[in-house]
Amino acid sequence: MTKPRVLLTANYGPNEPGWGEDMYDVLASRLARGHGPFQLTAHCHYYGLYIIAENISCPTTVLEDPHWEDFDRELDQGYDVVGFQLKSLHTAKIARMMKRVREKRPGTIIVVGGYGVGTLDRPVPGDCNRDADYIRENADHLCREEGVRFMRGLLDDEPVDREITQYHFPMTGFSIPGLEAQARIPVLLVALGCPNACDFCNTSAFFRHRKIYVAEPEQVYRFIKNYQARLRFKDLFVILFDEDIFIRPDYVRELGRLLRGDPETWGVRWFSFGSMRSLAPFDPMELRECGVGSIWIGVESFLGGSGRTEDRYAKRQGRSIEETFAGLHRHGIQTTGSLVLGFDFHTPDNLREDIDRFVALKPTFYQISPLTPCPGTELYERMADSGRILETYGWEDFHLWKDDVFRLKHFQRNAIKSYFDYAHERLRDENGPPPLQIMESVLDSLTVFRKQNGAFHEYQYMRARKMATGLYGFLRACILHHPSPVVRERAGGLERRYREEVGRPPLLSRIISRHIAGRIAKRSRQPRVASVSDPPTRWSYYRTFDDRVWVRKGRQAGKPRPYKDRRVVSVGHHTG
Repeated sequence: MTKPRVLLTANYGPNEPGWGEDMYDVLASRLARGHGPFQLTAHCHYYGLYIIAENISCPTTVLEDPHWEDFDRELDQGYDVVGFQLKSLHTAKIARMMKRVREKRPGTIIVVGGYGVGTLDRPVPGDCNRDADYIRENADHLCREEGVRFMRGLLDDEPVDREITQYHFPMTGFSIPGLEAQARIPVLLVALGCPNACDFCNTSAFFRHRKIYVAEPEQVYRFIKNYQARLRFKDLFVILFDEDIFIRPDYVRELGRLLRGDPETWGVRWFSFGSMRSLAPFDPMELRECGVGSIWIGVESFLGGSGRTEDRYAKRQGRSIEETFAGLHRHGIQTTGSLVLGFDFHTPDNLREDIDRFVALKPTFYQISPLTPCPGTELYERMADSGRILETYGWEDFHLWKDDVFRLKHFQRNAIKSYFDYAHERLRDENGPPPLQIMESVLDSLTVFRKQNGAFHEYQYMRARKMATGLYGFLRACILHHPSPVVRERAGGLERRYREEVGRPPLLSRIISRHIAGRIAKRSRQPRVASVSDPPTRWSYYRTFDDRVWVRKGRQAGKPRPYKDRRVVSVGHHTG
């Protein structure tokens, strides 16, 4: 029997910027925003589409970042099933794409999934064209659960509960300021959903505050080994998506045992999400020994009541926020802190206090976001029931970069933007760009690991020395060209520390240092160009030609080619 052909795609582009930045560039718009010529940039992928494509047995095409014309032509290939990943921001675009499917191929099965599905039952008041209603009423299936097993069931692809593999994902790319190279980071999915139930969190509400595991530690370890082989590097940084991986200490410790038990994976460091409560059972050294390299911690506010109205979450149980961040940094573990602006307890006076305390944490990366009531969450229900949602709130407002969708208790409409700008100015002028935070943390970890015994800790010490040497090249540019005297002095102090604790930098580092400084000086003199969110279209073909994954990149690509990895930028040891 012929298997159905499947097309998986998201919205068409180009995309609008958010307060002047490409909102799909997770570093430039969010986690490292506001650093001008020192700006880091990134590109990510629609990983939900790729994990489904890898794990169903039908011929499948993933169409990423199309223009309308790309999508329209692709429908002529004759797909039996079209699956859309819905972000609420693009509800109108997905509705238009669905209408085109119905016009060209009326018999095609339409499936809509993604976190945007959670907003369809109670559309925002600004949905004048009733796009949410159209999607809800005309999609053949709305996926409100884990997507791989859902699609297997829909396609009669048995057994539905077989292993979900993660071997063939494209990788996140991060730029290095002043260099033309990009670091490429593997991404793996551990679990979906979160029981912490912050009242503003859409991803937690979508799964009704349940946690659904996709990969256990042994599987994650196996997938990591696969990416080591693909990239031919031992020392990798890996992103593990899990809303709070530390809720299960046994999971973290078992993954750490596997990584620590194999010298080939001693150089693997991973990033995931955590909370103050779930981190309480660990000390920083144990986390580092489990392979933790970076943690996202939802600070949200230093004041009472954030997370839930009654603060039932008890997110501050255990160590203080300041103590936790300092301990992680001291052991070479980087942090991403998130701060929310506009809770009901925020006032013009205490909001600046919240921001100043957050900046003092020196988070490596950060997310500053105006509070957003999202349909499907407890916060939205409360705001809607009290008449505080504005009638102008539309799907185009579903992102971080706005402050005019509901009535704040102590602020006028559009007032939060000035606090958003203040926070990023303070992060820029007090702390400086993320490589300075990383450098300070790495140098601190040298002191920690110098006192430890054993081959594993010696490896961590030597790796930290190499990492410090790799970061050294960035310091001279900050000393010479950063606009803040505080940051210039901080960079100078780190340069002196490096020479005292590591020694004279090698010739290559000195050459790179001069190159980066020159490039950043040139960027400092150039006028700022408005951000454009329009990456090249990517077609990925699974089981269409043979067992390999075939890829076309860019609208001018002539034909698909078998996908091959390039080497990742690394300061560690390659395996070849």
